[in-house]
Amino acid sequence: MRAGRDVLVGAVAGAVLLAVAGCAPGADIEIANQADDDVTVRLGDEERTEVGDGGGALLLDVTECYGPPLVVTYADAREVVVDDDLCPGDLLRVTQDHVDLVRAADRAASGDGAHG
Repeated sequence: MRAGRDVLVGAVAGAVLLAVAGCAPGADIEIANQADDDVTVRLGDEERTEVGDGGGALLLDVTECYGPPLVVTYADAREVVVDDDLCPGDLLRVTQDHVDLVRAADRAASGDGAHG
């Protein structure tokens, strides 16, 4: 019984700290590179993420959407522009020929992940 109370106290203390800091808990954004080469993903005007071939990246505890454009640059200098927001819980899946944006709600409903 004490262990359960300790967990509850910890959860309440964590929630209070978030409220005091003025932060809301976020969700992760996943980038999966299923292409044959490394890619660079530019989110908005400044954020750049290098993703190795067959690899991925995880942007942790994101609280706001990245506005468009989302630009994926392939090793051969080809660019794919996604004119949409990338939001917490979303998956950006890069393949050799295209880029898919899978929304968090769609992922939850289908169980879709980077390897789906």
